[in-house]
Amino acid sequence: MNCKVLNKTISIKALLILVTLLISATSLAQNDTIRVKNGNVLFGEIKKLRSGVISMETPYSDSDFSIDFSEVTEIKIEKLCFIVLTGGRRLTGYLKSEKPGFFIFTDTSGTKEEIPLQDLVVLDELDKRFWKRVSGNIDVSYNLTKANNTSQFTVGGGLYYRGPVWQSSFTINSLNSNQDNAEEITRTDMSADVTRILPRNWYLLANYSFLSNTEQALESRNSVRAGLGRFVALTNKLLWGLNVGVNLNFESFSDLTPDNESTELYIGSQFDMFDFSDWSLKTNINVFPSLSESGRWRVDYYLDIKWDLPLDFYIKTNFQFNYDNRAAVSGSEFDYVWTTGVGWSFN
Repeated sequence: MNCKVLNKTISIKALLILVTLLISATSLAQNDTIRVKNGNVLFGEIKKLRSGVISMETPYSDSDFSIDFSEVTEIKIEKLCFIVLTGGRRLTGYLKSEKPGFFIFTDTSGTKEEIPLQDLVVLDELDKRFWKRVSGNIDVSYNLTKANNTSQFTVGGGLYYRGPVWQSSFTINSLNSNQDNAEEITRTDMSADVTRILPRNWYLLANYSFLSNTEQALESRNSVRAGLGRFVALTNKLLWGLNVGVNLNFESFSDLTPDNESTELYIGSQFDMFDFSDWSLKTNINVFPSLSESGRWRVDYYLDIKWDLPLDFYIKTNFQFNYDNRAAVSGSEFDYVWTTGVGWSFN
C-alpha cells in the first residue's frame, strides 16, 4: 500500500473516530431520562413541567417533545431543579427514580426523600448562572385616528428573576395621547418588587412603585411598601395569594394641591392563571386605607390577559385602574387605561 492511500485511510479512520466521540459527547451531555408506561425511554434535556405536561428537548428533534405527565413512570434529571408538590410544598434539589411511580428527591445538603410522581405539579431546571434565571418582555401598541388627528402610543416591558427562594420583577408602562384642541394625556407607572419565599406557602414582600397621570393631576406618587403574604392556592395551573403590610406615600401634584406624605395600611390579593394552553391571566388588587389621614383610602387594580403566538410573540390586553377618594383639587378621583397590543418575550 503506497503512502498516499495509507494516509487517506488513516485520515478517514481519524475522522470517523472524531465524529463518534462528538456524538458520544452530545449524548452524554443530554443525560435526563423519562420512561413512560408503554416501556419507551426518552433521552434529552427536561425543561419544565406545567399543567400536567412535561417538556423535553432531544438532540434528534427540531422542537421540544410535550409528554402527558400521567404517562411517566420514571424520571431522572441531572441539573438542579425547583419543584412544587401538591399542597404547595416548594423544594430545590435533584430527582432520580429508582422504582416506577416514585422518585428520590435529594436536596442541596444531601438529604434524601422518596416522593410519589403524582405529587409533582411544577418543575423547572435551574441554571446556576444568574442570567439564565432572568426573563423579560416588551409590549407596544399604537392607535391613529383621523378624527381630531388623534394618536396614542403605549410602550411597556418587564424583567423577571426566579430563583429557589428569591423572586423579583421590574415592570414599566408609559402612555402618551395627543389630539387637536385638547391637552396632552400622559400616564407612566413603574413597579419593582422582591419576594422571599418562606416555608408553608408564606412569603415576605417588598415593593417600590411610581405613578404619574394627568387625569388625577398627579405629577408623581412614589410608594414604598413591605408586607407578609401567603399562597391560599398553589397548583400547576394557578396561584392565589393574599398579603398585608404598610405603605409609605410621597406625592406631588401638577396643580395647587400641596405635596403630601402619608402612611397607609395595605391589603392585597393576586391571582395568576398560567399555562392554560396558549393563554394566561394575571390580576391583582391592593386597597390602601390611610393611617395618617382620617377617611382617605385608595385602590389600585391590574388585569393582564395574554395569548401566545409563535416565535415568543404574543397579543396582550391590559387594564389598570386607580382610585383615590381625596385626589388633587383639579384631578379626578379615578383614572383607568385599557390597552391591547403585540409583545415579545425572551429568556
